[in-house]
Amino acid sequence: MKELLQRNLGYKLISLVLAILFWLWVTSQGTSQTLDRDPTLTLSLVTKNTPANSVIMTKLPSVRVKTEGYNPSINVNEIFAYVDLSGSEPGEHEFEVKVDPIPNMKIVEITPRVVTLQLDTVEEKMLPVTVDLTDQPAPNNRVEEPIVKPSMVNVRGPSSLLNVVDKVLVELSVAGASDTFQVSRPLLFRDQNGSAIFGPDPSVETITSSPSSVDIIVPIVAKELESKRVPLNATTTGTPAEGKAVRSVRVIPNGVQVFGEPEALDNFNVLNIGPVNINGISSTTTYEISSDKVSLPDGLSYVSRTSFSVIVEIGNAIQDKTFYDLPIAMKNLPQDLVLEQPLPPVSITVRAYPEVLEPLTHEQIALWLDATGKATGEYTVKPYWQLPAGVEVVSVPDITYTLKTKVVPENPGNPNEPGDPNKPTTPDTKPSVE
Repeated sequence: MKELLQRNLGYKLISLVLAILFWLWVTSQGTSQTLDRDPTLTLSLVTKNTPANSVIMTKLPSVRVKTEGYNPSINVNEIFAYVDLSGSEPGEHEFEVKVDPIPNMKIVEITPRVVTLQLDTVEEKMLPVTVDLTDQPAPNNRVEEPIVKPSMVNVRGPSSLLNVVDKVLVELSVAGASDTFQVSRPLLFRDQNGSAIFGPDPSVETITSSPSSVDIIVPIVAKELESKRVPLNATTTGTPAEGKAVRSVRVIPNGVQVFGEPEALDNFNVLNIGPVNINGISSTTTYEISSDKVSLPDGLSYVSRTSFSVIVEIGNAIQDKTFYDLPIAMKNLPQDLVLEQPLPPVSITVRAYPEVLEPLTHEQIALWLDATGKATGEYTVKPYWQLPAGVEVVSVPDITYTLKTKVVPENPGNPNEPGDPNKPTTPDTKPSVE
């Protein structure tokens, strides 16, 4: 074996060295391109310091750079023409084309020397996803409304293009389908005429979305079956952590399409999901439930491979707080009646979530009695109240008050001038002296 390896060893070593040299020569050809003497270069234009949330809406041209001199060590791929966008605002602006100095070479001419670029602001908005189904399923089958996950996406792009986005679309063929299927598809953006939307350079993606694709479930069912959309209701077991309470329970999606014979569908009005175990949880939690874990009455079915999300919102538990010495107003008191005694301040207890209860002040609580149609006498009633949203009254005391007839003074005029002020007065006269 050793003898076999040493046979023609010299030729083998020479072949190895030549192979290494050839590899080095080949790899060097793709990474370096030296300049000729006095070359005229055609360079791609790039941008520097583009402002945040801005995008260039003009296709960048090529730039011709005429030079003088010779530097064989310069790599053409390391030379760029650029424009500096520092401090630029949305709109159309002119920018000077620049090229960094090239060692041992003189830049004689740059063409174009100035370029006009349109800048736009990048914006975002949430849009629903629609599905465009084409072709026909297998005979004796029909297509029900597709389920899209997620049903809405965040679309991002230049404001001028984003304003014309009328539809976020998925195109899908159902040709020959005989059973429900699920696929993932990229999103397309269309204007109100159904046309694709492109930026200044059609080869560059200008409008994007998050996510960039969606999952679609296409229900394929027998034609003789009917369908009905029913709401979803989630149930829970257990109790959350101490001091915490369930704020809300939501199911996504909020409804599902159920298929079956008409008789079976008539009495089926809600689908219960769960129960989900919330024992000991202290923050909002999402539970994923597969459709095969949720049972339907005999004769009914829904789209296969469906999943449901149950979102249990957890927050601090509701608390009670007592407010003392709150004033009570009397409204609509008849003109001929008065209170026998002023209304004393009262204390009430209210209930709300801590984030609502803590900033609540005395001034935000209004209490009053209504004396509309009342006569003289004693009354014991609950006061009316007005509280900020999210606050409810736990306890409020009964108020006892007495109304009496208003006393009208006999001589309501000037106390220094007793008598009827409307009666003419007789001038003072001195008795005559006989």
